[in-house]
Amino acid sequence: MNTIKTAVVIALVAGTTSAMAATAVETTPAAKVAALKAQVKADTIQAASTVKSAAATTKDKAATASKTAAQNTVAAKNVAVAKTVATKDAVAEKTAEVKDATVAKTVAAKDAAVAKAVEAKDATVAKTAQVSDTAAAKTVAAKDATVEKTAEVKEAVAEKTDAVKTEVKAEKKGLFSWFKKSAA
Repeated sequence: MNTIKTAVVIALVAGTTSAMAATAVETTPAAKVAALKAQVKADTIQAASTVKSAAATTKDKAATASKTAAQNTVAAKNVAVAKTVATKDAVAEKTAEVKDATVAKTVAAKDAAVAKAVEAKDATVAKTAQVSDTAAAKTVAAKDATVEKTAEVKEAVAEKTDAVKTEVKAEKKGLFSWFKKSAA
């Protein structure tokens, strides 16, 4: 609306100025003044019709631009919705693939862990049995060796005890015989 008012004022001023420039400033009779008024009125009407036509053209352009903007907005919205749906579908598909891969990896890791645990258990049982057998064999051998050694030690102790007893008797005889010899 401001554009229309501004255009009308500019046309009015332009018409008035052109009419004033066309006639020299002099004392004019009333007929000249009336002609000038008629000329200014005609210029004003022409300027007003030009402004009205420009306003109508501007209004049509604005309506066309508004329709085009609405169509562009709808088209952009449709494109955005399509892209969003496509992205959502791609994300869902990728998520499903990742989930399936993760499950497969987890199952494989679990199976491998179970297999390793079974192997370790079997190896531990075998080693335990072997160690147990070895320990039993060593214990029996050590017991047999200890019994044998104990028998030898008992024999040796018995022999030494007999030898010491014999020696002690001999010394006692020798000590008493010395006293006997000294007394005599």
